[in-house]
Amino acid sequence: MTMKNKNKIMRSYKQELLGSLEKIFPLLCPVREKEWLPGWEYNMIFSESGYAEKGCVFETNNEYGTYHWVMTLHNIDKGEIQFVKTSEKEDVIIDISIEEQHENLSYCNIQYTFIPMSSAAYHSMTEENSDEDFRSHMRKWEETLNYYLIHNEMINES
Repeated sequence: MTMKNKNKIMRSYKQELLGSLEKIFPLLCPVREKEWLPGWEYNMIFSESGYAEKGCVFETNNEYGTYHWVMTLHNIDKGEIQFVKTSEKEDVIIDISIEEQHENLSYCNIQYTFIPMSSAAYHSMTEENSDEDFRSHMRKWEETLNYYLIHNEMINES
């Protein structure tokens, strides 16, 4: 079955992060996310440096399924990262760009492009990724990262 582009879902969010590009960028890494994102689990499959880099491959497993991630862009000079996250039901392209305003404020522009592998996947994808759920997820990510940037420790969620 051929899916048309109109069936993809795009979601965008702009976070205000309390730090510089130099401080934030290294934290957007599967290894470093364990420092600030409660519940983050991953399995590193390939990385020459052991951290985020172009070509880094890792796997996550959560209530939505198992995903393989490939970092397709990692450019600190431009503050840009791109991941492609794949599963049997969907592919997700995640574009992140950080715009430093000054040493204690950066804007983090995040865009997710969800591409279903079938009509059934499209319907479950729209339910799992509503505008409201996406914004809630982005706000939680923003809150936990800002807490880490201020306190240099993970937020306590208990």
